[in-house]
Amino acid sequence: MEQARYQEIAIDIAHAIVLGEYREGEKIRGRSTLAGRFNVSPETIRRAIAILQNVGVVSAEQGIGVWVNSRALAEKFLRSFDQKSEIQVIQRDLRDLLELRRELDQKIEMSLNKMIGYAERMLSRWLDVGEITVEEGSEALDQTIGDLKIRENTGVTVVAVVRDGCENFSPPARYVLKAGDTLLVVGSEEGQLALQALLGARGGSDTVSGD
Repeated sequence: MEQARYQEIAIDIAHAIVLGEYREGEKIRGRSTLAGRFNVSPETIRRAIAILQNVGVVSAEQGIGVWVNSRALAEKFLRSFDQKSEIQVIQRDLRDLLELRRELDQKIEMSLNKMIGYAERMLSRWLDVGEITVEEGSEALDQTIGDLKIRENTGVTVVAVVRDGCENFSPPARYVLKAGDTLLVVGSEEGQLALQALLGARGGSDTVSGD
């Protein structure tokens, strides 16, 4: 607060010089008087005068006093302060934007993690290939894949039927199941168990290769 106050006082004095309250070559009233005017300590006034002296607006000598050097330099000082204020506004805006970007990055990361988890579950589901054999006495004998509504009832997909050692890929819905048929299915473990129950069949966990 003290630092901000002496900067404000320096600006006020510069304004007074520009407005003609203090003229070039004129001695400014003493520090004690200024301290009373601004209701601050003499130390605060000394700091304010030091700012103006540093940029050539005033001159000060111990025991002599403070006088005005240049109205033009007072105007320049005020312009530079305005530019500094603009820079501070830009800095604040940048900090706010960076904070928004951090929040956005966090949201993107959360969404990305959700997507990765979902994709992994989907890939796991579609890479989980099982073998289910239709046995004698199964209620599925002589029924078509379409009649059994396998996908609707279990969520798994029949990608091939192995019969007498021959693989029949992408069997149509009208494909009739026979005893000894081995269905190659893709889907979750729960879905495969549901299909076994539907067919009254036995299952296998071996992963099918492309050989």
